[in-house]
Amino acid sequence: MTANYRILVGIPAYNEEKAVAPLLDKLNRVREERLPNLTVLFVDDGSRDRTLELLRAARKHYPFLEVIAHGQNRGLGAAVRTILDHAISGQTHDDILVTLDGDNTHDPGVIPALVEKLVAEELDLVIASRFVNGGQEVGLELYRKFFSRGASLFFRLFFPIRGVRDYSCGFRAYRIAFLRRAREHWGELVTVTGFECMAEILAKFSRLRPRAGEYPIILRYDLKAGASKMKIMKTIRGYFSLLRKAR
Repeated sequence: MTANYRILVGIPAYNEEKAVAPLLDKLNRVREERLPNLTVLFVDDGSRDRTLELLRAARKHYPFLEVIAHGQNRGLGAAVRTILDHAISGQTHDDILVTLDGDNTHDPGVIPALVEKLVAEELDLVIASRFVNGGQEVGLELYRKFFSRGASLFFRLFFPIRGVRDYSCGFRAYRIAFLRRAREHWGELVTVTGFECMAEILAKFSRLRPRAGEYPIILRYDLKAGASKMKIMKTIRGYFSLLRKAR
């Protein structure tokens, strides 16, 4: 796939030493086979394992890789904010930012499909969704499935975006031009530190009526090396706080 735009893949990481190598290998394959205009940014959020060490060493083998290190753990929201700031300041209007989790639950092989849909349908946002035909969750506990579906209903009620059902998945493709427009309107797109940051972005987007779509994804929680870092009750409280922040 050749194009006159660049693709930046932004990945927040915290204590993901077991996921670094397989994830970089998959990203490299996507770049070599489909998207030669792809670069990768990892933001290490104060990992206490070998994540940062492995990422820095990997730059010798993957020249398209950039690493930003937070000196201490600030939370997922801070890492995502760093990615957004880097993309908005360093990319052009026509470029694309793709974000995905650093724990190997998101398949980078889906990136070309997200980008193709974004470009072909002239969208501002495409979300890799488990809630459309073909989407699925593998290895996810039942209570987490209830939680994710409850979150979907909550946000579709209070912050509806046409074409969007999955508000919490961090695997997305954004058009840089729309990210700039949204930040100019809101000042900051992410003000929270926890996992509710992904929903905060969409809650704020909803006021600007983005052209959005979804692409089915199989979330592979069975490939996740460690336990989930998300705290359910804290995230729920964060969701309700968005009613005040983004309305």
